Amino acid sequence: MRARGQALAILGTTLSLPGASALARIGKQPTPSDTTVAGISTTVVRPSSSPPWPVLVFMNGATPEGRRHPKVHRLGLALARAGVGVYIPDVPGVAGGELSPDTLAHSVAVAEAAAGSPEAADGRVALAGVSIGGTLALLAAADTRLQQRISVVACVAPFGDLAEVMRLATTGTHRDGQGLHAAPPYLRVGLARSLAAMLAVTPATEALCRALRALDPDSSPPMELPEEAFRRAGVDADRLYDLLANTDPARFDGLYDSLPAHVRLAAVSLSPVHVARHLHAPVEIATAPHDRYFPLAEAQALAAASPRVRITVTSLLAHATPRLSARYVAELRGLDAFFVRTLKAASSRPPLQSPVAET
Repeated sequence: MRARGQALAILGTTLSLPGASALARIGKQPTPSDTTVAGISTTVVRPSSSPPWPVLVFMNGATPEGRRHPKVHRLGLALARAGVGVYIPDVPGVAGGELSPDTLAHSVAVAEAAAGSPEAADGRVALAGVSIGGTLALLAAADTRLQQRISVVACVAPFGDLAEVMRLATTGTHRDGQGLHAAPPYLRVGLARSLAAMLAVTPATEALCRALRALDPDSSPPMELPEEAFRRAGVDADRLYDLLANTDPARFDGLYDSLPAHVRLAAVSLSPVHVARHLHAPVEIATAPHDRYFPLAEAQALAAASPRVRITVTSLLAHATPRLSARYVAELRGLDAFFVRTLKAASSRPPLQSPVAET
C-alpha cells in the first residue's frame, strides 16, 4: 500500500494531474543540490529522512535543458518525497542525442559512484531513463561492474538495436522491411552525432563533430548534414555519410556492412538487445503503441531477449513525454502499476547469497 501511494504521487506529478502540485508542497521538502559525481555535473535530490535510502540514477534523454528540464526536476523531487535518493547526471553529449562508448562509460561511472555512496541502502542502485537515457540505463545494468548492484531498471521508450535505429532514421523502415513513417529529423541528426563520435580522433573528425553539434534539427526546413565535413574527415567518415544520406531500404544492409569494423562493433556494444542476457535485475519498460522515434518492436525485441523484461504499453506517452488525455484515462492503472513495481523493486532488500561450500 505504501508503494502504491508513493506511485500515485509520482504518477500525478509526471502527468501534471490536477492538485498534484499542491499536494507536493505538503510536508518537509527534499533537498536538491548540484555537484560533480564521477567527474559529471549531477543534481542530487536527497529525501528529508535520514540515510541510507534506496538510490536511483536517472538518465535523461535528448533535451537541450538536460537535467534542468522542468519535468525531470519535478520527477526527481517526487521520487525523493517517496524516500528515494535521486542522481540526475548531465552525461556529455546526451542532451544532443549523442550515444557513444564514452557516454556509456560515463553512465556506468556515475551509477558505480551512486551505488558506492554511504547514503545508498545495501550498496545498490536503481537505474531509470527516457529514450536514449533508457537505453543507457539498460546497457549500464548489463555491465559486469554493476550487474549485482542493480535493484531495478525502469525505462521509458528505449531502443534495443542501434542498427535498426540507423535503418529507421535513414529509410523509414524497420527490421521487417515494411515502411513506417518519415523519422523525425532529430533522430537522424542524433544518429550522425553518435556515429561521428565513434571515429578515430583527428583534427578533421573533431571538426566534423563540431559541425554536427552545431546543427539545429528543429529548423525549418531541416538542415542538411555537412557532406563536405564528412568527406574531409577520411574514408571511414565517407562511409558514414553514405549510410546517413541513403533513403533506399534495399541498399541499407550493404551500406551498413561497409561501415568500419570498429563502428559496427560499437553499434553492437551500444545495443541492449545484444547484452540483454546479462541483465540480472527486473526491467520495466513503458512505451507508446505508436512511437515516432523507437517503435514498439524495439521493446518487444528486448522482452524476447530477456525474461527479466516486462513491457507496459500505454497511450499516455508520446515517445518519452507523458501526456494526460481523457481518451486514455483507462490506461492510468497500467502506468500506475509500472511505477508501483519500480518503487517496490528499488526499495527491496537484496536476496541472501547462498553460502559457498568450502573445498
